[in-house]
Amino acid sequence: MTDNGQRLSDKSVLVTGGTRGIGRALVEKFAREGANVLFSYVSSEDAAKTLIDETETEAGQAVAMRADVRDRDQVDQFTETANAKFGGIDVVINNAHRPYQRKWFEETSWDEFQRELDTLVKGPFNMIQSALPYMKARGNGQIINISSTMARSPELQHSFYVTAKNALVGLTRSLALELGQYGIRVNLVSPGPLETDHNAGLPKELMKQLHAETPLHARMATCEEVAGAIMLLTLPEAAMVTGTDLQVSGGQAIF
Repeated sequence: MTDNGQRLSDKSVLVTGGTRGIGRALVEKFAREGANVLFSYVSSEDAAKTLIDETETEAGQAVAMRADVRDRDQVDQFTETANAKFGGIDVVINNAHRPYQRKWFEETSWDEFQRELDTLVKGPFNMIQSALPYMKARGNGQIINISSTMARSPELQHSFYVTAKNALVGLTRSLALELGQYGIRVNLVSPGPLETDHNAGLPKELMKQLHAETPLHARMATCEEVAGAIMLLTLPEAAMVTGTDLQVSGGQAIF
């Protein structure tokens, strides 16, 4: 910890999908802890500007850039910008995703499967490959992929999402083995159901059930709590943690 109490001073952090939910909480959290954060957005330019304004007084710097993680050219520009602005890349957090409508498998098209695979697997693939030369140059770094407790405990009508998240689990474990030789740690964080604006639209009875099924305080986690757990993986105290899956569900998913 630094003298001013900021644990991540001068660290360079990349967050994909930074304007809402977990991504927004991450930008706020890391900037507060002194990190320089470059976050991506696709269409929410106004939300990105608002977030930058709100983090202006924090110890670290927050910068936004439009970049679709499915497009390798845009991703390369994103990582090049981070390296130029911050002098390297320390942390990559693959968070980008868009809400979807749940469907029964027999009503689902392959295009809907491909959409999830492109965002949740191809996106992290692009980000990691693009950032890797900068991280290897530093001889250390952390890659954190955001999964879901549904990867291990599927729910009805989420087959395309569950399939893509499980592919991300396999990618994470493989890269933890391969990239350890460069001092780079690769981990998963798997949130359970969260208190978000998106979930606020769920039926009240379902919300009550989700609360009741959460052993810790009988409530769902917040995006801020997930961001806090993610940040812990980037601290020196976690120097020997790689290839793990950190469940942040309040015990809602215990295996």
